[in-house]
Amino acid sequence: MGPKVFLNHPTSEVIANTEIINFLAAEESNVDFSSTTVDSWPMLNYKNNQGHWNVDPALLDTPLQQVCESEIGIDPANPFLCPHELWVALDLDDENWMSYSKFTLRLSWPASSPADFFLEIYNPQAILTRLSRLPRQSAIDDASITTPHLSRTGSSTTRLKYARIRVVDTGIRTPTPDLPASATQAIPFVLILEQLYLGILPASLLPTVCFLIPVLSCAALATPWILSYLDHFIKQARQELRDFSTAQEKKEH
Repeated sequence: MGPKVFLNHPTSEVIANTEIINFLAAEESNVDFSSTTVDSWPMLNYKNNQGHWNVDPALLDTPLQQVCESEIGIDPANPFLCPHELWVALDLDDENWMSYSKFTLRLSWPASSPADFFLEIYNPQAILTRLSRLPRQSAIDDASITTPHLSRTGSSTTRLKYARIRVVDTGIRTPTPDLPASATQAIPFVLILEQLYLGILPASLLPTVCFLIPVLSCAALATPWILSYLDHFIKQARQELRDFSTAQEKKEH
């Protein structure tokens, strides 16, 4: 079974769990991976900033940082071939994103799928280092990338990043009519790439914030008038309580 399956439609389950990683879109030396498996990885960019995938989780109790590492049995002949992880290219070089220096990658998955995810961000040089683990006879076709050179966009630098998503099983699944609790299945998840406004605010939250600002401003302006209006009734209620208490005392005497 391959390491990933791309879905053409969103998962129908309720998304309840989330992992987030924020990162800096710094310029890095570029590497042309067109002759390698890296070039076939799915990509998120300005026009297509969301994707849906399924990934098989590693066994229960597997340390997240050891998932898909060679020391636990992954074939070093291909450092990217593992059924428990997904690699995604993050294209930040679109002119619509060039004015933003910070981005966020958000991963969400259903509560009915007990799993832990581990997100990491790599630059091209880090990917090149992982490719260098290939045996010499397997790297002949990739020899042209051992020295960074001009990319296909004609630039020696890039803001392109790569996300590594690893997943491990964490327990018994919530049974559903179509799936018994004892069954195992790939974990569906949604991955969203967004720019951060002011370095802290995800783009998807901007409409909400823009809506709340005038609402809260109006509320703040109206608060003194509301308090003044209610003050009359508060004083009246206090007076009625005092009158009632005085009347009760007179009856007792």
